[in-house]
Amino acid sequence: MKKCKLLCLFLAVVLVLPVFAGCTSGKVSATVSLKFVIPAEEEGEEDDVRLDLPSLTVEGTRDNPPTVLQAAEQALQEYEITYELTSDGASIAGVFGLKEEQWYDEENGYFTQWRCTINGENSDEGRQSVTTIYNDDEIVYTWVSDSRPIESTGAVETTDPTDTTGEMPSNTTAEENA
Repeated sequence: MKKCKLLCLFLAVVLVLPVFAGCTSGKVSATVSLKFVIPAEEEGEEDDVRLDLPSLTVEGTRDNPPTVLQAAEQALQEYEITYELTSDGASIAGVFGLKEEQWYDEENGYFTQWRCTINGENSDEGRQSVTTIYNDDEIVYTWVSDSRPIESTGAVETTDPTDTTGEMPSNTTAEENA
């Protein structure tokens, strides 16, 4: 009887230990969907979906959970698709031959970029490298072109370089001008 109790206790410990080991490992994962979409140029045409992964599992740790950028990089590397990151390494700058740009005229600032949404909304965190993802999130990268009016602060004033008010001729002294 004592041997049976010891055997049962031993088996219980062996069965329970992996549960505790799993809890302390710190590994976390998120299974998400990921798309890269180029919207149709004209109404009635279909969007050009360049990559559509309905199920992508991204792993991380509790201290460094899976992010939007990590999911995108993992998918692009898996399918051997060339991509480029922004100069700070925080977002996708270019993929599928389309790279973000900015240019200006006197009134507007124009830009093209890969805009990322999660479950149809922009991220609160902003940068793709810090935006945490969770199970069943839907990540969509959409190629956008847009413009914004330039906001002038009025802090810069122009002056006339030919204005010589108050300037004395260089070959006279203050006493001679008085």
